[in-house]
Amino acid sequence: MSDFVKLSSLVGDRFTVKKVLGYKYKMWNDAEKRMVVSEVKQKGFRKLYQVETDKGLLDLGTGQMGNLLEPVFQDGLADINLRTFEVTSNGETGINIRYYFNPLPEVSPLQDKELNGNNEQEPNWEDIPF
Repeated sequence: MSDFVKLSSLVGDRFTVKKVLGYKYKMWNDAEKRMVVSEVKQKGFRKLYQVETDKGLLDLGTGQMGNLLEPVFQDGLADINLRTFEVTSNGETGINIRYYFNPLPEVSPLQDKELNGNNEQEPNWEDIPF
């Protein structure tokens, strides 16, 4: 299992969603200095989606998950799997910080070759003597 990554450490960077592992309810216990996890909704707990990314496991709130899904919504479907997002913030800290996700255009294997300078063309089989 991957290590957890804080969203704040991804500001100015990008991440690729590998898959969404579901959600759990979590609450910070200040006295014990640890996160308490529950499978069921309880008072004081927040619903957090656990997202496996190329940078590690990321916990996202329902609003943040919606902010990932909305810009990739097309024809009634929204799929963030294997999508890459840039992360920015409003520059604030603590409770006032807001994160913004910008989906990067999907790159097909052909586009990837072109972007990396690999412009090899398919050989013309009629030109090869057999």
